[in-house]
Amino acid sequence: MARNTLVPPGDPELAWRPLCQEDGPALHQLELDCAPTDGGTSLTTVEEYERKLDQTGEDLVKDTLCAVDSSGQLAAFAWVTLDASLKHECRAFLDGRVFPQHRGRGLGSFLVQWMEARALQKLSELGEDRPGVLRIDFYDRSDDALALFEQHGFRLAFAEDEMRRDLRHPVPPVDLPDGYTFASWSQERASLFFQTYHDAFKERPRFPHWSEETWRRNFTGGEGFRPDLSLLLLEGAEPVGFALCYMQTEAGPEPTTEGWIVQMGVRPAWRSRGLGGLLLGEALRRFQVEGLRRAVLDVNVDNHQARRLYERLGFETWRRRTSYQKAAV
Repeated sequence: MARNTLVPPGDPELAWRPLCQEDGPALHQLELDCAPTDGGTSLTTVEEYERKLDQTGEDLVKDTLCAVDSSGQLAAFAWVTLDASLKHECRAFLDGRVFPQHRGRGLGSFLVQWMEARALQKLSELGEDRPGVLRIDFYDRSDDALALFEQHGFRLAFAEDEMRRDLRHPVPPVDLPDGYTFASWSQERASLFFQTYHDAFKERPRFPHWSEETWRRNFTGGEGFRPDLSLLLLEGAEPVGFALCYMQTEAGPEPTTEGWIVQMGVRPAWRSRGLGGLLLGEALRRFQVEGLRRAVLDVNVDNHQARRLYERLGFETWRRRTSYQKAAV
């Protein structure tokens, strides 16, 4: 399908083109330049940008757009990527930045429109029956940017705080009450994990009501999933709590392998017994046995009870991830 034909705002100082393989350092510099205005706490490395550029390859021509000023500095960029791996929906991710000194000239509004048009093209090319969703996920943006997203019909879907814990510090001992045991993930226990997840989360706002197959694909099918570190807490034969764990290497001058607790919960009838703390403590203990230096998890900003538990076990908030979404129509 042809590249969309939206016309950028007239500005003789700016030249427009797709991103290219050599733009990694320029993208990183733009993020650095935006950080004081946007409150950036999640700066991407040059290597991460270069890897993403390399992975996108020839699609850069159709899926990206950037503006370069007369000095050769990157003034703005837009980038659309697609995730068609989920069974229940197709997601188009919209990512962009505008250099602070170029804001207020209509560049942001143009780039959002451009990305939305390109995302709709990509989704239509799939020819899928699954619903399409446009997403803008970010860690930090100014209030003006949030207003821009809402102006174009995007609405807040969720906000989560990423919390980290230094695993070099001691972990409290885990003393299970009589009759309780831990079991690791296995294909035979998959339905028990799902049952526990469903009961633990079904009352949460925006619960997706996924089937077991969809949930397993989304949470246990990714690279880095560690069945041996993922836990099911049982009282006798009854599942009462669970934790799904991954290992992920964070790029950088000194790459660090982190233990991620991607989902954890206790069924309502077993809450307020300290079982969540035992689950979390056992996950941390297993991360330490693996030699990991850091544990990471996300908590919804309105889940105050879970946050108190995480803080009690040594987690500290590092950054906030926010998602604005819009149905593809």
